[in-house]
Amino acid sequence: MSEKYETGCEFFDYLIDSFWASLPERTANDLANFKKDVLGRVKSGIDSVIDQEIYWTDRHLENARRMREQYERPAAETPPPNPA
Repeated sequence: MSEKYETGCEFFDYLIDSFWASLPERTANDLANFKKDVLGRVKSGIDSVIDQEIYWTDRHLENARRMREQYERPAAETPPPNPA
């Protein structure tokens, strides 16, 4: 344990490092690549959801502006109702 751990949880860092060290190198690499791939896909999914929420928020805000403008017009500017 020559490398100094800076997380404040040296014991847990050492334990995790020991787990990875106990695996054969190829297995450790394959497992790490799998973990990174899964985390990357989760991150991509979350980014997609956030992008959609931003889009819909902007769209709702624009619709609210239009509604506000429509209801704030003076009565003289609005056409009279159609007597049917």
